[in-house]
Amino acid sequence: MSAKSSSTIVLGGHKHRYLDTGDSSKPMLLLLHGISCSLDFFEQTIPLLSRSFRVLAFDLLGFGGSAKPKKAPYSLNLYSSLIIEFLAKTRNNENEKTFAVGHSMGGKYLLSTALLYPDSFDKLVLSNTDGFIEQPGWVRGISLPGIKQVLKKVFSSKLVSSKVFNTAFHNPKRVNNVSYKKNLAVSRDKDAIETVMALNRNHKQLDFSKTGLRQQLDRLDIPVLILWGDHDLYISPSIARIVHDEIPGSELYIFKNCGHSPMLEYPESFSNKVVRFLLNDEQ
Repeated sequence: MSAKSSSTIVLGGHKHRYLDTGDSSKPMLLLLHGISCSLDFFEQTIPLLSRSFRVLAFDLLGFGGSAKPKKAPYSLNLYSSLIIEFLAKTRNNENEKTFAVGHSMGGKYLLSTALLYPDSFDKLVLSNTDGFIEQPGWVRGISLPGIKQVLKKVFSSKLVSSKVFNTAFHNPKRVNNVSYKKNLAVSRDKDAIETVMALNRNHKQLDFSKTGLRQQLDRLDIPVLILWGDHDLYISPSIARIVHDEIPGSELYIFKNCGHSPMLEYPESFSNKVVRFLLNDEQ
Protein backbone atom coordinates (compact mmCIF):
# COMPACT_ATOMS: atom_id res chain seq x y z
CA MET A 1 0.00 0.00 0.00
CA SER A 2 1.20 3.50 -0.74
CA ALA A 3 -0.08 7.04 -0.83
CA LYS A 4 -0.54 6.59 -4.58
CA SER A 5 -3.25 4.00 -4.00
CA SER A 6 -5.29 6.28 -1.77
CA SER A 7 -8.13 8.60 -2.80
CA THR A 8 -9.87 11.71 -1.53
CA ILE A 9 -13.32 12.05 0.00
CA VAL A 10 -15.11 15.10 1.44
CA LEU A 11 -16.36 14.71 5.00
CA GLY A 12 -17.83 17.57 6.98
CA GLY A 13 -16.83 19.95 4.19
CA HIS A 14 -13.14 18.97 4.43
CA LYS A 15 -11.04 16.79 2.16
CA HIS A 16 -9.90 13.51 3.69
CA ARG A 17 -7.41 10.99 2.36
CA TYR A 18 -8.75 7.44 2.41
CA LEU A 19 -8.08 3.91 1.24
CA ASP A 20 -10.52 1.26 0.02
CA THR A 21 -9.05 -2.14 -0.78
CA GLY A 22 -9.89 -5.84 -0.72
CA ASP A 23 -12.94 -7.77 -1.94
CA SER A 24 -16.03 -5.55 -1.93
CA SER A 25 -18.24 -8.61 -1.36
CA LYS A 26 -16.62 -9.30 2.02
CA PRO A 27 -17.46 -7.67 5.38
CA MET A 28 -16.43 -4.06 5.77
CA LEU A 29 -13.51 -3.32 8.13
CA LEU A 30 -12.71 0.28 9.08
CA LEU A 31 -9.25 1.11 10.47
CA LEU A 32 -8.71 4.27 12.53
CA HIS A 33 -5.24 5.49 13.47
CA GLY A 34 -4.02 7.27 16.59
CA ILE A 35 -2.71 10.75 17.32
CA SER A 36 0.09 12.18 15.13
CA CYS A 37 -0.36 9.27 12.71
CA SER A 38 -2.17 8.38 9.49
CA LEU A 39 -3.70 5.31 7.87
CA ASP A 40 -0.12 4.31 6.98
CA PHE A 41 0.27 3.09 10.56
CA PHE A 42 -1.71 0.02 9.45
CA GLU A 43 0.18 -0.54 6.21
CA GLN A 44 1.82 -3.79 7.34
CA THR A 45 -1.56 -5.28 8.32
CA ILE A 46 -3.74 -4.02 5.47
CA PRO A 47 -2.56 -6.65 2.92
CA LEU A 48 -3.18 -9.37 5.52
CA LEU A 49 -6.60 -8.08 6.59
CA SER A 50 -7.75 -7.49 3.01
CA ARG A 51 -7.72 -11.27 2.45
CA SER A 52 -10.77 -11.51 4.72
CA PHE A 53 -12.35 -8.06 4.53
CA ARG A 54 -13.04 -5.07 2.39
CA VAL A 55 -10.63 -2.78 4.24
CA LEU A 56 -11.24 0.95 4.53
CA ALA A 57 -9.18 3.54 6.36
CA PHE A 58 -8.97 7.30 6.37
CA ASP A 59 -6.72 9.98 7.78
CA LEU A 60 -8.61 11.65 10.59
CA LEU A 61 -9.26 15.38 10.29
CA GLY A 62 -6.09 17.28 11.13
CA PHE A 63 -3.70 14.43 10.38
CA GLY A 64 -1.92 12.66 7.52
CA GLY A 65 -3.10 13.64 4.07
CA SER A 66 -6.43 15.05 5.29
CA ALA A 67 -7.25 18.73 5.73
CA LYS A 68 -5.81 20.37 8.85
CA PRO A 69 -8.12 23.28 9.70
CA LYS A 70 -6.64 25.28 12.56
CA LYS A 71 -9.96 26.46 13.95
CA ALA A 72 -12.09 23.33 13.56
CA PRO A 73 -14.37 22.61 16.56
CA TYR A 74 -12.53 19.41 17.45
CA SER A 75 -14.67 17.21 19.67
CA LEU A 76 -15.84 13.63 20.12
CA ASN A 77 -19.09 14.66 18.46
CA LEU A 78 -17.25 16.04 15.42
CA TYR A 79 -15.03 13.01 14.90
CA SER A 80 -17.95 10.62 15.44
CA SER A 81 -20.03 12.46 12.85
CA LEU A 82 -17.14 12.30 10.35
CA ILE A 83 -16.80 8.55 10.92
CA ILE A 84 -20.53 8.04 10.36
CA GLU A 85 -20.43 10.18 7.21
CA PHE A 86 -17.49 8.15 5.91
CA LEU A 87 -19.35 4.88 6.51
CA ALA A 88 -22.48 6.23 4.83
CA LYS A 89 -20.57 7.35 1.74
CA THR A 90 -18.55 4.15 1.35
CA ARG A 91 -20.99 1.46 2.47
CA ASN A 92 -22.21 -0.82 -0.33
CA ASN A 93 -25.54 -1.54 1.33
CA GLU A 94 -27.21 -0.88 4.66
CA ASN A 95 -27.26 -4.52 5.70
CA GLU A 96 -23.58 -5.36 5.25
CA LYS A 97 -21.62 -6.22 8.37
CA THR A 98 -19.36 -3.43 9.55
CA PHE A 99 -16.37 -4.00 11.80
CA ALA A 100 -13.79 -1.52 13.01
CA VAL A 101 -10.32 -1.41 14.55
CA GLY A 102 -9.18 1.69 16.41
CA HIS A 103 -5.67 2.38 17.68
CA SER A 104 -5.06 4.69 20.65
CA MET A 105 -6.97 7.92 19.90
CA GLY A 106 -8.81 6.07 17.12
CA GLY A 107 -10.10 3.58 19.69
CA LYS A 108 -11.63 6.39 21.76
CA TYR A 109 -13.31 7.79 18.65
CA LEU A 110 -14.74 4.37 17.79
CA LEU A 111 -16.22 3.96 21.26
CA SER A 112 -17.70 7.45 21.06
CA THR A 113 -19.21 6.70 17.66
CA ALA A 114 -20.67 3.39 18.84
CA LEU A 115 -22.35 5.16 21.77
CA LEU A 116 -23.53 8.25 19.90
CA TYR A 117 -24.71 6.25 16.85
CA PRO A 118 -25.89 2.84 18.09
CA ASP A 119 -25.95 -0.06 15.61
CA SER A 120 -23.15 1.47 13.50
CA PHE A 121 -20.80 -1.46 14.14
CA ASP A 122 -21.19 -5.20 14.56
CA LYS A 123 -17.90 -5.66 16.44
CA LEU A 124 -15.01 -3.48 17.59
CA VAL A 125 -11.32 -4.08 18.17
CA LEU A 126 -9.56 -1.54 20.40
CA SER A 127 -5.76 -1.49 20.37
CA ASN A 128 -4.02 0.35 23.23
CA THR A 129 -7.02 2.64 23.35
CA ASP A 130 -7.12 6.18 24.67
CA GLY A 131 -10.02 7.53 26.73
CA PHE A 132 -9.37 5.95 30.10
CA ILE A 133 -6.61 8.18 31.49
CA GLU A 134 -6.83 11.86 32.44
CA GLN A 135 -4.72 14.26 30.46
CA PRO A 136 -2.16 16.00 32.71
CA GLY A 137 -2.62 19.74 33.12
CA TRP A 138 0.87 20.47 31.79
CA VAL A 139 -0.05 18.89 28.44
CA ARG A 140 -2.83 21.42 28.02
CA GLY A 141 -0.54 24.23 29.18
CA ILE A 142 2.10 23.66 26.51
CA SER A 143 -0.55 24.19 23.83
CA LEU A 144 -1.12 27.81 24.82
CA PRO A 145 -0.22 30.59 22.33
CA GLY A 146 3.40 31.67 22.59
CA ILE A 147 4.56 28.28 23.79
CA LYS A 148 3.21 26.24 20.92
CA GLN A 149 5.41 27.84 18.23
CA VAL A 150 8.56 26.90 20.12
CA LEU A 151 7.33 23.38 20.81
CA LYS A 152 6.20 22.88 17.22
CA LYS A 153 9.78 23.50 16.11
CA VAL A 154 11.14 21.18 18.81
CA PHE A 155 8.76 18.27 18.20
CA SER A 156 9.17 18.42 14.42
CA SER A 157 12.97 18.16 14.72
CA LYS A 158 14.46 14.84 13.70
CA LEU A 159 16.19 14.21 17.04
CA VAL A 160 13.18 14.81 19.30
CA SER A 161 10.59 13.27 16.99
CA SER A 162 12.71 10.11 16.63
CA LYS A 163 12.97 9.71 20.40
CA VAL A 164 9.23 10.24 20.88
CA PHE A 165 8.38 7.90 18.01
CA ASN A 166 10.67 5.14 19.30
CA THR A 167 8.77 5.18 22.57
CA ALA A 168 5.80 3.70 20.70
CA PHE A 169 7.69 0.41 20.33
CA HIS A 170 9.25 -2.08 22.71
CA ASN A 171 11.80 -2.88 20.00
CA PRO A 172 11.87 -0.35 17.12
CA LYS A 173 14.15 -2.66 15.12
CA ARG A 174 11.27 -5.12 14.83
CA VAL A 175 9.34 -2.61 12.71
CA ASN A 176 9.63 -2.77 8.93
CA ASN A 177 12.21 -0.13 8.00
CA VAL A 178 10.18 1.45 5.20
CA SER A 179 7.10 1.71 7.44
CA TYR A 180 9.20 3.10 10.24
CA LYS A 181 10.61 5.94 8.12
CA LYS A 182 7.24 6.75 6.53
CA ASN A 183 5.38 6.94 9.83
CA LEU A 184 8.16 8.89 11.50
CA ALA A 185 7.90 11.48 8.72
CA VAL A 186 4.12 11.69 9.28
CA SER A 187 4.64 12.32 13.00
CA ARG A 188 6.96 15.26 12.24
CA ASP A 189 4.39 17.18 10.16
CA LYS A 190 4.18 20.69 11.65
CA ASP A 191 0.52 21.18 10.73
CA ALA A 192 -0.38 17.88 12.42
CA ILE A 193 1.51 19.04 15.52
CA GLU A 194 -0.71 22.13 15.45
CA THR A 195 -3.71 19.80 15.40
CA VAL A 196 -2.41 17.96 18.47
CA MET A 197 -2.19 21.27 20.31
CA ALA A 198 -5.71 22.19 19.19
CA LEU A 199 -6.94 18.87 20.55
CA ASN A 200 -5.21 19.63 23.85
CA ARG A 201 -6.93 23.02 24.05
CA ASN A 202 -10.29 21.36 23.32
CA HIS A 203 -9.68 18.65 25.89
CA LYS A 204 -13.09 18.96 27.57
CA GLN A 205 -14.91 18.22 24.30
CA LEU A 206 -12.56 15.31 23.61
CA ASP A 207 -12.45 13.79 27.09
CA PHE A 208 -14.28 10.46 27.23
CA SER A 209 -15.20 10.97 30.90
CA LYS A 210 -15.99 14.71 30.94
CA THR A 211 -18.39 14.31 28.01
CA GLY A 212 -20.25 11.62 29.96
CA LEU A 213 -19.68 8.93 27.34
CA ARG A 214 -17.47 6.75 29.51
CA GLN A 215 -20.32 6.51 32.03
CA GLN A 216 -22.54 5.09 29.27
CA LEU A 217 -20.35 2.11 28.38
CA ASP A 218 -22.86 -0.26 29.95
CA ARG A 219 -25.10 0.54 26.96
CA LEU A 220 -22.56 -0.96 24.56
CA ASP A 221 -24.03 -4.26 23.41
CA ILE A 222 -21.58 -5.39 20.72
CA PRO A 223 -18.58 -7.72 21.05
CA VAL A 224 -15.33 -5.88 21.76
CA LEU A 225 -11.76 -7.20 21.66
CA ILE A 226 -9.11 -5.24 23.55
CA LEU A 227 -5.49 -5.61 22.41
CA TRP A 228 -2.49 -4.20 24.27
CA GLY A 229 1.28 -4.42 24.52
CA ASP A 230 2.81 -5.44 27.83
CA HIS A 231 5.50 -2.75 27.47
CA ASP A 232 3.27 0.15 26.39
CA LEU A 233 4.99 3.32 27.64
CA TYR A 234 2.27 5.64 26.32
CA ILE A 235 -0.75 4.02 27.97
CA SER A 236 0.14 1.54 30.71
CA PRO A 237 -1.01 -2.06 30.24
CA SER A 238 -2.66 -1.68 33.66
CA ILE A 239 -5.22 0.51 31.86
CA ALA A 240 -6.10 -2.47 29.66
CA ARG A 241 -7.60 -4.19 32.71
CA ILE A 242 -9.70 -1.12 33.45
CA VAL A 243 -10.99 -0.98 29.87
CA HIS A 244 -11.76 -4.69 30.05
CA ASP A 245 -13.70 -4.25 33.30
CA GLU A 246 -15.69 -1.26 32.03
CA ILE A 247 -16.74 -2.66 28.63
CA PRO A 248 -19.40 -5.35 29.15
CA GLY A 249 -18.43 -8.80 27.87
CA SER A 250 -15.19 -7.62 26.29
CA GLU A 251 -12.20 -9.87 25.60
CA LEU A 252 -8.62 -8.93 26.39
CA TYR A 253 -5.34 -10.08 24.86
CA ILE A 254 -1.90 -8.78 25.87
CA PHE A 255 1.00 -9.05 23.39
CA LYS A 256 4.28 -9.99 25.05
CA ASN A 257 7.42 -7.92 24.42
CA CYS A 258 5.32 -5.29 22.67
CA GLY A 259 4.86 -1.55 23.04
CA HIS A 260 2.08 0.83 22.06
CA SER A 261 1.82 -0.34 18.44
CA PRO A 262 1.33 -4.10 17.95
CA MET A 263 0.18 -3.60 14.34
CA LEU A 264 3.73 -2.51 13.45
CA GLU A 265 5.73 -4.69 15.84
CA TYR A 266 3.71 -7.88 15.27
CA PRO A 267 1.63 -7.34 12.10
CA GLU A 268 0.89 -11.02 11.46
CA SER A 269 -0.11 -11.84 15.04
CA PHE A 270 -2.13 -8.66 15.26
CA SER A 271 -3.98 -9.42 12.00
CA ASN A 272 -4.64 -13.02 13.03
CA LYS A 273 -6.18 -11.90 16.33
CA VAL A 274 -8.40 -9.39 14.55
CA VAL A 275 -9.58 -11.85 11.87
CA ARG A 276 -10.31 -14.65 14.31
CA PHE A 277 -12.29 -12.42 16.64
CA LEU A 278 -14.30 -10.69 13.93
CA LEU A 279 -15.08 -13.83 11.94
CA ASN A 280 -15.64 -16.11 14.98
CA ASP A 281 -12.80 -18.50 14.13
CA GLU A 282 -11.28 -20.50 16.96
CA GLN A 283 -8.74 -18.47 18.93
